[in-house]
Amino acid sequence: MDGAITRPAGRPTVAAVTVARYCLAIAAAATAVIHFAAAGEHFAEYWLFGAFMLVTAWLQAAWSVGVVVRPWRWLLRGGAALNAGIIAVYIVTRTVGDVVGPTPHDVEPVGFGDGLCTVLEAVVVVGSCWLLFSRKDWRVSRSQLFAVPSVSAVVAAVLLSVALVAGGPEMVMSADAETAPAASHPHSMHMAMSSAKAAAIKLTTATPAGAITMPKPTMQMEPGMRMAGTMCGAIPTARQRSATVKLVDATWRDARKFASLPAAQAAGYVAITPTWLPVVHYLNYQYYLATMRGGPVLNTSRPQSLVYAHTSKGAVLVAAMYIAPPDRVTPRPGGCLTQWHVHTNLCQTNLGVVVGLATAAGRSCPNGSTNRVTPPMMHVWFVPVPGGPTAIDASDAQIVHAAEHAGGSGK
Repeated sequence: MDGAITRPAGRPTVAAVTVARYCLAIAAAATAVIHFAAAGEHFAEYWLFGAFMLVTAWLQAAWSVGVVVRPWRWLLRGGAALNAGIIAVYIVTRTVGDVVGPTPHDVEPVGFGDGLCTVLEAVVVVGSCWLLFSRKDWRVSRSQLFAVPSVSAVVAAVLLSVALVAGGPEMVMSADAETAPAASHPHSMHMAMSSAKAAAIKLTTATPAGAITMPKPTMQMEPGMRMAGTMCGAIPTARQRSATVKLVDATWRDARKFASLPAAQAAGYVAITPTWLPVVHYLNYQYYLATMRGGPVLNTSRPQSLVYAHTSKGAVLVAAMYIAPPDRVTPRPGGCLTQWHVHTNLCQTNLGVVVGLATAAGRSCPNGSTNRVTPPMMHVWFVPVPGGPTAIDASDAQIVHAAEHAGGSGK
């Protein structure tokens, strides 16, 4: 006796490893779908995150086909190693935090979809190892060749549907519970529900600026200011909400060392708007040039610009402002919670110093300056202006009033 499992003579059988390969192919294909679905949001957060998701998805999709067509031993080893590596990356980002990117050391949230993906990857690792070391003479009823993979496919499809229905792999169960009053027309009902969900967004932060809220599509901007692109109104997903809180908290944490204006000036920030204005913008040319050379736009430890308000307590740090070079895609890790704007009426020198405004009556600028559209900008506020920490803009009066009531001084 060699320990092999036998079946009655004449009953069709099939190698158990074949059934296992089909099931592993289904699990790998499901992980590829999840990574494809998450790629777009990861690209919005940081290009390297998105590239990792796409490369991973294609490798997992290719492996799911290869393990069925040509189950070479090197392919099984590669599948086990690939998925084990992805699991390791997942554990690191959920415990230690991101190693690279715009918010290093920030711990990623755990969601249903990413948890499901990790479980399936663990199944592929264990299954691949089993295929490498299992006995090849273990056989099962031929009917299981269809029944077991079919059940596996149905279970995977149901779980994928749950993970993706809310807009992405980490967004399950995250839709707002609030509902809007019924409307007589389906489109009106949808708009009312979207408005109610947008109004219900209130994300707590660790900054003095208060909670993050959804920018209002009807907001009035200052003359000479417009959105970089179209005004975005889509309801942010759970991942986008988490990314916005992380960005705001990290920006505040890293910028607190510049609470004193002299500290910012010592670090290389210079005024690019007249210093007699109630609100003054300071630019760090070194940091902006690093961004133009390909560095991350959302580098919380090195924001390209800082904003100070003149108050009775002195200069108060009211915001960090990220600036994207004109030829770069503006990252939106928070989706519609992180929107960019430009100015069209500023008279600037070649160094970007604002020396005047081009008016509608006569769009002439002082000698040595020109009127041109600015690069895209995005504020993260540190004082409670209307709209919260990611408000697109606020008037000078609102900013100074908020700064007067903020703690500390930047003298």
